[in-house]
Amino acid sequence: SGEIAFGGVDLASVSDLTAVSLMIPKDDKLNFITKYYLPESALSDNSNAELYKYWQRNGWLTITPGNVCDYDYIIRDLLKANNSVILQKIGYDAYNATKWAIDAEMEGLPLEPYSQSIGNFNKPTKELERLIKCGKVIIDNNPITRFCFKNVRLKQDWNENCKPIKETNQNKIDGVIAMIEALGIYLNEPHYNNEFFQL
Repeated sequence: SGEIAFGGVDLASVSDLTAVSLMIPKDDKLNFITKYYLPESALSDNSNAELYKYWQRNGWLTITPGNVCDYDYIIRDLLKANNSVILQKIGYDAYNATKWAIDAEMEGLPLEPYSQSIGNFNKPTKELERLIKCGKVIIDNNPITRFCFKNVRLKQDWNENCKPIKETNQNKIDGVIAMIEALGIYLNEPHYNNEFFQL
């Protein structure tokens, strides 16, 4: 359809949930579509195993073979997405993502490191909250994303910077982090900044 999109990726450190969010600015709203990936081993040896199985059965969660997340699946899905939208930039946290980033860039994906530090995450975190309250955000109907939002706690520093954190390892927030990565990348684009953020 030729619509532009911005991506955000929250890679699992090893054997847990990975989230990829695509944000399409359209008709004065930001539309988020988020996909989730999990290595097969987490269906048996994880405190969230029953929940993960339920999500998998209903088609909300992609299971990759083995005991670590297969990042090739994510690259393939992003390349597929790039056939239907124009991916401008894909934000990702460079920490622990070196090999994935090299592979993705070799496939021609437009990656841009976007740090998850509190100073960097402050602006898109507050902006996402504001835009949701203004009814300017459309989030695809995925129960994993709802689960992630429910688990978010805001960590604040003495400068009133904030970013989402989780209280326990079971309380996944990966979808929210991926959405903020995508929004953060978008907010850094100078010519988009004034388009509808004054609403």
